[in-house]
This record gives sequence, structure tokens and C-alpha cells, in this order.
Amino acid sequence: MVATLSIVEGTQPSRLLDSARQQDEKVAALAAHTAELQSELDALRAAWHGGAADAAIARAEADLTRHRRLHATLTNYAAALRYGGVNLDPLRSQILAMAAQARALGGMVGDDGSVWGHDTLGMMSPTLAGAYTTSLKTMLSWFARIDDTVAEAVRSGSAVPQTPVPTLKWGDDDLYDGDPKGSDVNQDGIGDCYLVATMSSIANANPQWIKDRISYDPYTGLFDVTLWDGREWRHIPVTQADIDANIAQHGASGVDNNVPGAPLWPAVLESAYAKMKTSGTELTKIQSGVTPPALEALTGNNGDWIFPATEWMSPSQNIDTRIADALAGNQPVMLSTSIFTKDSVAPMHVYSIEGITGTGSDATVTLRNPWGPGSELPPVFDVRLGDLIGTDPLGGVGLGPTAMINIGRMGS
Repeated sequence: MVATLSIVEGTQPSRLLDSARQQDEKVAALAAHTAELQSELDALRAAWHGGAADAAIARAEADLTRHRRLHATLTNYAAALRYGGVNLDPLRSQILAMAAQARALGGMVGDDGSVWGHDTLGMMSPTLAGAYTTSLKTMLSWFARIDDTVAEAVRSGSAVPQTPVPTLKWGDDDLYDGDPKGSDVNQDGIGDCYLVATMSSIANANPQWIKDRISYDPYTGLFDVTLWDGREWRHIPVTQADIDANIAQHGASGVDNNVPGAPLWPAVLESAYAKMKTSGTELTKIQSGVTPPALEALTGNNGDWIFPATEWMSPSQNIDTRIADALAGNQPVMLSTSIFTKDSVAPMHVYSIEGITGTGSDATVTLRNPWGPGSELPPVFDVRLGDLIGTDPLGGVGLGPTAMINIGRMGS
């Protein structure tokens, strides 16, 4: 079979599961009948002896053999049908969803899975089109291979052969380099520092939380990302093409910066966030935001907010101890800057806070810049807390570079 989009769309793999359940019922009924025949044969052997008995027992044993062969064949049928339904149904959904996504980005999609951009409409660049073409054609080939495997097993009545895991560009091994770390994030030209700094903070505070957000299916090549959409935890599928598109746009991972062994998880999370918020993978559409919505998507709530500008009238905010307690409790902390900048702190930017030592205005805060290495500013540096929030009565208490500090409450 040569799989095309029109063929895949016309299939109904879910009906294979219905057929498998019907076969299971036949298998169960035949197994019960075979057990009954075996019981009768055992009774016959115990109660009847002689030439006539031997002939009757031989016929009964032949019947039992035929029943067992039929039972094995029906069992193989059920297994083949179930294998087809379990694998082809989600694969069909992903193929059709990926094709629809390519069209939504302005691409034209051929029946063989080829994607190309429109001359005047949409955002389908040649690089993006190539990524979608590769993923669609690969998935169509899997569909054809699985379909052929099921057809042969049903035709022959043999067991479904073990299909080897397909070779994919991105997989489980690419997600992490050890545990997720704040330094894994490498923001480039996309202005979503509010999101990537939040991702970095969570990785620094609780690496397992990042791992719990992502699962991977080696047969379909799909990354399943769990995010909070404001009402419930939602599963967002991230395809191989989504990852390629993220890298082509210079997303949040270091993969597109040619960093050897750079973990892929930032690109996966960033792609899932973009799909949930915009129903697409165009990263420029998630630029210019604030940390609370990103924190909520990743943790289920938007945390606590501190506004240093109100420090002059609320001096009991205890900013130093609140940051220290949050970090000690493995909670993420992000610092957003205002238009008032000082020294190495960039304006209208978001940093993750990775440490604090000392108390009061003289406490030293360790900030991580999501821009990562290679930018004109250091990726990690220390700043006096008083300089960040503004403690000079003449200059305005609370009117420092910091606009807001967002402290997470993961799991609550």
C-alpha cells in the first residue's frame, strides 16, 4: 500500500478495535467450548476402555486439536486488528492535523505529503515547508507499513510481527542532558522572555516538574505536553515538524545555536505553549507577555506578585525573605524589569532568580538571563537587592529597575 492523505482520510481505523472486540468474544466462547470438550474427553478416558474407546478418544483428540488451532488463529486475528486500531487511529489523527496546520500557515499540501509555500499568502517559508514535508511523508510511510503488517497478519492468521521503532530525528534522548537546568534555556530573537525565563526558573527550582510536563511516543514521534489552559490540564501534541519549525525560528533551546548536546525540552515546551495560546507554531505571536500566564500554564496557578513600586507605602513586603523562602521551598522566582535600568540589567526584560544571600537591601541576588551565553550580557550575575528595587528616598523608594517579582506556587 502507498499511503496518501486522501487514502488516510478515507480510512476508519477505530473500527478495527470494534472488530478486535468481536474476535475476543469468539475467542472466549471457543476457549470455553474447548475446555468443555477436554473435560468430556478426560471423563471418557476414565470410564471407557477397549478398541471402541480408543477410536472415540482419537476422534475427540483430533477435534480438540482443530479447536486449539482455530483458537490460536482467532487470537492472532484479534491481536492484529487491535494492533492496527491502536496504532493507525492516532497516527491518522496526527497526519490530518499536521496537514491542516500546514495549510493554516499558508502552505499548500500535496496528496503525497509535499508542502510548499504560497507566493503571496501565509507564513510558510521554504524551511518550514521542508520540515512539514519530511514529517508528513515519514508518517505516511509509517501508516502504510503498519497497514501492510496488519493485512498480512489477517491474511495468514499468523501473529503480528514486532515492528521496529521507526528512526526519528527527535526523540527521548534529545530532551535532557541530565536533569533539566535553568541554563538549558537559550532565548534568541523571539521576544518571549516572560515564558522562557519562567521555564528556566522552574527547571532551576524543580527539574522533575519539567519532566512531568513531557512524555514521548517513539512510534509516532509525538511529544505530549501537559499544560494548564485556565480550566483544566490539557494535552498538547508537539510533532517532529513543530520542533523543526521552532529551531528554524531560533526558539528557546540551544539546538539552533549549535550548542553540542543542547537539551530539546525548551523547544518542546515553547512549541506547546505557542500551540495552546495561538493554535499555531509561529513564535512571534507569543512575544511581549508577562510571567503570570506563563507560570499558570506550566504550574496550574499564576503565583504571588510583588510590586516594589508600592514599597514606599507597604514597607512590610519583606522582599528579601520572600525570595529566600521561595527558593528554599523549590519554587520558581522571576524578576521583570521596568524602563528604569541600572548597570547590567536590561530594560523591559525578564530574569530568573536563582539565589539570594544576605538580608535586607544589602542582600545579593543571583539573576539568570534567558539570553544565555553568547549575548553581550553575562548569563548569570549578582546584583544588590536594594539596587534592583530602589531604596533611595531621594530617587524614589521602590522605583528601581524591578517592575514585578513573580513567585510560583507549584502544585497548589
